[in-house]
Amino acid sequence: MTISTYQVHNVLRAYGKQLKQLSQSRRLPHNKGVGEPNRGDRISISAQARRKAVIDKVTSDIVNRIIHEGPGDNMELEVFKQLEDEYGNSLSVKKGDSELVFKVIDKEKGEVTKTLSIDDSKFLKNRLEEITKSKVDDQMIT
Repeated sequence: MTISTYQVHNVLRAYGKQLKQLSQSRRLPHNKGVGEPNRGDRISISAQARRKAVIDKVTSDIVNRIIHEGPGDNMELEVFKQLEDEYGNSLSVKKGDSELVFKVIDKEKGEVTKTLSIDDSKFLKNRLEEITKSKVDDQMIT
């Protein structure tokens, strides 16, 4: 009796499929629904945490736009105006080598009178972030 290569090939293919099915069933004996996540794998975030994350992201975007492009839209102008009012002088902002630099502008002449120190600039940047966060929080719909 002669066995052709075609028949041998079919037997080997069938044997390979059986081995594959057997190894898969041994690896996943408890996972009946592969697509369903386990209850322990779900992460739930409270509405308050989501709100805080959104506020932080929007605040960061607004502050970055003010730093790189200057205050442009109503919210940015309002926030920057409040910072200037608290400081007591007109301010200009630019991105320095490694830090944010604020400059004081003379109201009458419209020119820079002095560049603030790194510590003062850091303080103003932190205050800018606080004011922005407060404004974003006030304007968000609950």
